[in-house]
Amino acid sequence: MLYRVHGIRLRYNKDSFQYLRTCIVQLLQINDKDLLFFKIVRRSIDARKKPVSIIYSVDIETAHKLSRKELEPVTEKTIVQIVPGKKPGKKNPIIVGAGPAGLFAGFILAKYGYKPIILERGSDVQGRNRALDNFKKTRKPNPNCNALFGLGGAGTFSDGKLTTSLSHPLIGYILEVLVECGAPEQILTDAKPHIGTDILQNVVNNLANKIVNLGGTIKTDLTVTNIIAKNGQITNVKTSDGNFETDTLIVATGHSARDTWKFLEAAGVEIAPKPFQLGVRVEHPQTWLDKQQYGEGANHPSLGASDYRVSTKINNTPVFSFCMCPGGWTMPTVNEPGHLCINGMSLHKREGRFSSSGIVVTLEPTVYKGKDLDSCLSFVRGIEAKCYEKGGSDYSAPAQTLAGLLKGQIDKTLPESSYRFGLTPASLDDLFPDFVIGKIKKALPIFNQKLPGFIQDAALAIAPEARASSPIRIVRDSDTRQSTTIKGLYPAGEGSGYAGGIMSAALDGLKTGIKIIEKFAPTSSY
Repeated sequence: MLYRVHGIRLRYNKDSFQYLRTCIVQLLQINDKDLLFFKIVRRSIDARKKPVSIIYSVDIETAHKLSRKELEPVTEKTIVQIVPGKKPGKKNPIIVGAGPAGLFAGFILAKYGYKPIILERGSDVQGRNRALDNFKKTRKPNPNCNALFGLGGAGTFSDGKLTTSLSHPLIGYILEVLVECGAPEQILTDAKPHIGTDILQNVVNNLANKIVNLGGTIKTDLTVTNIIAKNGQITNVKTSDGNFETDTLIVATGHSARDTWKFLEAAGVEIAPKPFQLGVRVEHPQTWLDKQQYGEGANHPSLGASDYRVSTKINNTPVFSFCMCPGGWTMPTVNEPGHLCINGMSLHKREGRFSSSGIVVTLEPTVYKGKDLDSCLSFVRGIEAKCYEKGGSDYSAPAQTLAGLLKGQIDKTLPESSYRFGLTPASLDDLFPDFVIGKIKKALPIFNQKLPGFIQDAALAIAPEARASSPIRIVRDSDTRQSTTIKGLYPAGEGSGYAGGIMSAALDGLKTGIKIIEKFAPTSSY
């Protein structure tokens, strides 16, 4: 019988498979030969006390039955049972958007024989890289193919974090699919799994190929321009490459497909403002963070690049770190000319000299007078346009040291940064309303108490971090997952307001695909 043992603590410089085995044997007070098998199921780093520890949970099998309070029997994993419906659909399911939500919805539909057609305005990964290279050279973004649009969505050009606060049996399934597609096996056990943009690009390609091999279709470089509904039922999807008839449409665009929201609303789809996050990206030297978090363990190969998570409330408003990117760089994530937004990105090994994290404020719609789609977009786009102008109108980014921000002084010079398009000294007070930047300024000393040195001469705030989440939600029925106003239209993922990261978006897309499977018979059966 398999048992699970939690809380096996190893000092960071003794982290090895053999030493872990020795610790298991000592903990269980058995002979080494009686430990028939063990498997790591979770690995986490505890940096709260020095020296830093690695904490393991393991599954074990022994030659003799054990009865100890620290053991728990390992039960078989719960397998989600999917029972296809019997009602035939009229046409292939259409999925708009090839990000995590769209790809995982497409994967499960294709696996069960539903032959989905995924429509993506951007290019494949290779085409996206060419578009980004051209953007660096010309400073002219491609509105349809960039770091936000294209196969894999915005997450393809990021740190590839797979952390989520959600708990669901399908989370493990998603991780297993990613490993099948080339992700490192350690994502199955790491407490804070990540892939890195270098490996994630290959994973995205492999997942897309898997969908096609299962009978699905993926069309890139194709823009959806409108939808048609009759009697409250979706019937057609209009694109730059023709018309697609369907009675099943998954809208899985990212949170930057603002033009899509506009024509959906015009077609009668219910859209409502929701709370979202807005702020800056704070950048530090990675060497400082490693020393602060790991002490003498800094740079040890068993620990890798360190990260942090900070949060507080200012007048009951959450202010917190978001999308922390260790050992990477800050980059522009632009799809709309004349507007600026930034994000963090890193390779799998996280060997870069800088760390960065969004420091964002959660905004209720009433705070910024977000009454409808237009007012939400006007607010966010106004800040992005102002940051573009103050940065120099060439995608250089406005920035301020944290010390300068707190003193209300524009820096004469700025410290070195990973942002490759250049920084322009600016006052962030001039770029954000006080209900954003004022709360960030009050939160910074609190973060400095939690993480001494957070405010330092080399610490930069770069603006704006404006795509942390969607400011709107495409309203759907909680049971059917369909739009409340258009039957057959299934909003999913970040752009629809139901996710906030790779894993939560993939899970939302997967659950949406399953809901369609349970309603309709497979395409191949008619």
